[in-house]
Amino acid sequence: MIYGRDQQTLIPSWPALDALLVSLGPFYACAWCALERSISVSAPVAADPAIAQQLLLFLKAAGVLAEGESSNGATRRSLYDPISWSYKDGAGLSGNLSALLTQALSAWRPLLDSNDQEWLWRQLSDREAGAYLGALLRRHRIGVRNVEELLRFEEDDWNELSLGRKRYVLWSSVRGAASEFLSTGGDEAATLAVLGREIRRRTHWLSLKQASGSLGNAEYCFLPDRSWRRPLMVDVALECLLPIGDEYWLAPPVLGSK
Repeated sequence: MIYGRDQQTLIPSWPALDALLVSLGPFYACAWCALERSISVSAPVAADPAIAQQLLLFLKAAGVLAEGESSNGATRRSLYDPISWSYKDGAGLSGNLSALLTQALSAWRPLLDSNDQEWLWRQLSDREAGAYLGALLRRHRIGVRNVEELLRFEEDDWNELSLGRKRYVLWSSVRGAASEFLSTGGDEAATLAVLGREIRRRTHWLSLKQASGSLGNAEYCFLPDRSWRRPLMVDVALECLLPIGDEYWLAPPVLGSK
């Protein structure tokens, strides 16, 4: 299975584009393509802003990023995120890099087995769920520092839900937690404890209903509003590596058993 790097890894100077993509792995390769698309499309690169920053660290470690402003005036800037970057002269990464990355990723797809695709799907889904929970908590002025811990539990019930149903669970759970936040005068520790219990309780309840076969795909499923700007990384992944369409929202991220 091919996974994105968790640590910076130096590779030979001025690597071929394909070699650099393999070094990054599918997840951060999609992030790179999304970053290049962000030059002309006003949408976030990824659900989690830290992904783009981590990608830039990887590219810097690979020796292809220029320090500071580009010496040849070819500084790139994202239209939506506060990100700018430039490539070193001679890195061989000029021209329509977005199109080249899209082509390379599409050619990579037949080489990924179902487990690789499932892993990528789950990574994207987890980041989306975390970003949605963070947005809900900020709306109620509840601290978001423990979001990752709240969603880190490995329970079969949670993993069996689609991203749309996870969003429903989070929305309904935050409503209960917000009541606790108000009644305790803003006690975040108590609020997050209630939130964790609500997430587990509602997840189990919805999992049982789902297992009964009585639910349609879109029931208890919260899809984004039409005005929502979908992260470009999701666009790239669905276009190039994950031929799943609306199942990204309506099905659990499971391909290995299909």
